[in-house]
Amino acid sequence: MTVADGEAVINMLAPELDAFIASYLAAPSAQEAAAPAEEAPATVAEPITGTLSAYGYSVSYSATVGTATVTYPADVIYEEDIAAFAQYIYERHADLLDGVYFEVTAPGTLVITYPEAVTVADGEAVINMLAPELDAFIASYLAAPAAEEAATVVEEPVAAAEESAAAAEPETFPFGVTEIVKATGDDTFDLFVVHTNDVHGRIEEGTDGSLGYAKLSTLLKMGRSVTDNILVLDAGDVLHGTNLANVFEGESVGQLLAMLGYDAVAPGNHDFNYGADRLIELADMSSQIGGPVVLAANILDGDGNLVFQPYQVYDFNGFDVVVIGLSTPDTKTKSHPKNTEGLTFWDDSYTLYAQQAIDLANEIGDYVIVLGHIGMDADGSSGITSDWICSNLDGIDLFVDGHSHTVLENGQEVNGTLIVSTGQYMNNIGLVQVSVVDGVAQGESAMLIPASEVIDPSTSALAQSLGISHVADDPEVTAFVAQLNAELEQRFSQVVASVPMDLDGEREHVRTGVTNLSSLICQAMTAETGADFTIVNGGGIRASIPAGPVTLGDINNVLPFTNTVAVCEITGTQVLEALEFGYSLLPETNGAFSQSDLQVVYSSSNPAGERIVSVSLPDGTPLDVDATYTVATNDFMAAGGDGYTMFGRVVQEGRQLNEVFADYLASVYPAE
Repeated sequence: MTVADGEAVINMLAPELDAFIASYLAAPSAQEAAAPAEEAPATVAEPITGTLSAYGYSVSYSATVGTATVTYPADVIYEEDIAAFAQYIYERHADLLDGVYFEVTAPGTLVITYPEAVTVADGEAVINMLAPELDAFIASYLAAPAAEEAATVVEEPVAAAEESAAAAEPETFPFGVTEIVKATGDDTFDLFVVHTNDVHGRIEEGTDGSLGYAKLSTLLKMGRSVTDNILVLDAGDVLHGTNLANVFEGESVGQLLAMLGYDAVAPGNHDFNYGADRLIELADMSSQIGGPVVLAANILDGDGNLVFQPYQVYDFNGFDVVVIGLSTPDTKTKSHPKNTEGLTFWDDSYTLYAQQAIDLANEIGDYVIVLGHIGMDADGSSGITSDWICSNLDGIDLFVDGHSHTVLENGQEVNGTLIVSTGQYMNNIGLVQVSVVDGVAQGESAMLIPASEVIDPSTSALAQSLGISHVADDPEVTAFVAQLNAELEQRFSQVVASVPMDLDGEREHVRTGVTNLSSLICQAMTAETGADFTIVNGGGIRASIPAGPVTLGDINNVLPFTNTVAVCEITGTQVLEALEFGYSLLPETNGAFSQSDLQVVYSSSNPAGERIVSVSLPDGTPLDVDATYTVATNDFMAAGGDGYTMFGRVVQEGRQLNEVFADYLASVYPAE
């Protein structure tokens, strides 16, 4: 831990020290003197002890009358740091600290002596008050260096003795982060930040307007042929969303990101669709194959440890760019609870220390980027948005955003921070140009490159000005995707269930009434989400399944779209409105026909708007028109698709529907 780190710690803890000294180290009040029996030190048999730990380090304490002993990791906190800390508070509070002494009696051992008027009970109150701050202190400054560290960055030495030691074994940034040198050369240059977000597994060109990774790879190679000053970032929701992504549980996308030379990714809520353990595994895989680092400074496990690396430093010609990762707190509610069990995404301590973290990033680097799957939609459960963060924190130069699928053509400036976002599905590629003069950022500009203009450069003024008439697919990426498709076809032959009867998904049947297949799909969605019931459109069911073995290919034929499961809030009155709408065209076929696991009684002879006679929940309980329920549906309908505009806000987002149905069918009718 360097002296610079010590100064940052002191600045962070100063307000808490003020409260600590004023509240607990002042002379005891008259009331305390009047009741000595309650506080008599002699009656305390044992000292108060405890341990705070994070990232493999621990600080233990033992407090008794007149003395407190603190044991700390001597290889990380140095004696001069303790001395600087003690000197600081002595200078500020000499009157209150009369009789209080700090002494390092041995490496890693600090003894504090104080007047006996400061009771053990006071010490316990101090410990309880400072525990969160100490925890944050350990987490922020005492993180263990990664086992695989090689080259590290040397900070300015604070003494001649430290200088020689640093030359032999360079220091690291907090959390053991090793700077990555991206370019060397003159300190006046343009830095280009290429960014994507919410690709949702759209690997191939043309999938929902996607540019595809084959052409993006070619664009990046064009850029790198001109300059090394390129940083490639993705703001999350990239690993899940299509069969090419889902069947391989995200590994296919991770390999592509490595092939294209992405530098960093922030995990999105849908990146947790395979579960937290799988996402951690994918992050490790990416590290092993030289892929992007997964960054998230606000995700902790049950022990209070960071799950992912919080930030990374990139060196461009001596100009240090700090990229901090963030992931939306909405993941706790919008992803299936089992996917994030035991994880914390945001709490008051992050709000409290966020500014200090940004300040530290500015001390470490010359330019601070937040790579956040946060979004600008305040409808989320957390209320945390990218513009809210930028409005409340100073020192962020660029915020590369995702989650809300917002299209910001030239970015949006908030409190001196440029926020950029490309929309979704790789429909656009984001490009930010940062002008650096003599090692200092002079400003930035943002633009979007539409996928359509890359696919057909004749429609692009930029392409014409650069003399680009055609952007070919990268043959290496094309070959890799072809290999994925071949393996996908093979995997689709995998038998996942065995059904004893034909499952009816015929067009004229699922668009006019409930069938055994549609019932199973609705049951699967309700079971997956824990919602009160399910309503989906009959037009989303595209094939039947014959009796016998059922393959993944059969499932994909039934549910060929890449719809994901969503849960919305809905009132009983809105349920009736939805069913009246879904049944409105009977007896004609209707893709919007309401498939559901609700028990619905319908009368075609009643006037329009009054044809739903009664509705009961799956357990037989009558629908309460005044109650609020949760309804499972698909993301298409949750967004108002097929005319279902009566659904309320989305409160949970889940896996792809064909995955959910395959798992459910396998559980009900296991493969023989």
